[in-house]
Amino acid sequence: MRHELQVTGHAYRLRPIGDADAQFVVDLRTDPARARFLHPTSSRLQDQLDWLAAYYERTNDFYFLVERRDTGTPEGLVAIYDIDWGAKRGEWGRWILRPGSFAAIESAWLIYRCGFELLRLDEIYSRTAATNVKVVSFHDSCVIPRRTVMPGHFSIGGEAVDAVQHVMDRETWRASGPRLDALAAALARKILKS
Repeated sequence: MRHELQVTGHAYRLRPIGDADAQFVVDLRTDPARARFLHPTSSRLQDQLDWLAAYYERTNDFYFLVERRDTGTPEGLVAIYDIDWGAKRGEWGRWILRPGSFAAIESAWLIYRCGFELLRLDEIYSRTAATNVKVVSFHDSCVIPRRTVMPGHFSIGGEAVDAVQHVMDRETWRASGPRLDALAAALARKILKS
């Protein structure tokens, strides 16, 4: 949805995605190294602009560009979507970072802050292709207590792929948030020195 939410961290910020970011989205989502874990994406810019036009109409979908605070350089994408406002629950995903980015920890911390502090959700979950071992391991390292495997949840490239679901609730966020914040701050000090 078109929104004005912006979440600023130590070295990175999340800002609303817009049409000017469409080519960046296409480039990231069609990168062969990452595409194997994603639903297929058209390489046509107009198709991405059409997708964004439909996205702007949804009221339960907040899509962000991850960018460096100091330079405004785009680093990646992340979203909270499929929000059930009654249950105060939403999914975070569409998380993809450019090759060589150090924004993983901070962008995760920022999207959780957005969900719990700005959108006032009580529960945020993510679903990752089980074959995406690095991302599953990252979520495991965030000390998320509820982890389940969802057999055949995704269809990627015409094949059924298991998903690993991680669920963070508000209580767990109170404990995990400061830890992620400290890790993001330490990494930011190194990034901003270079």
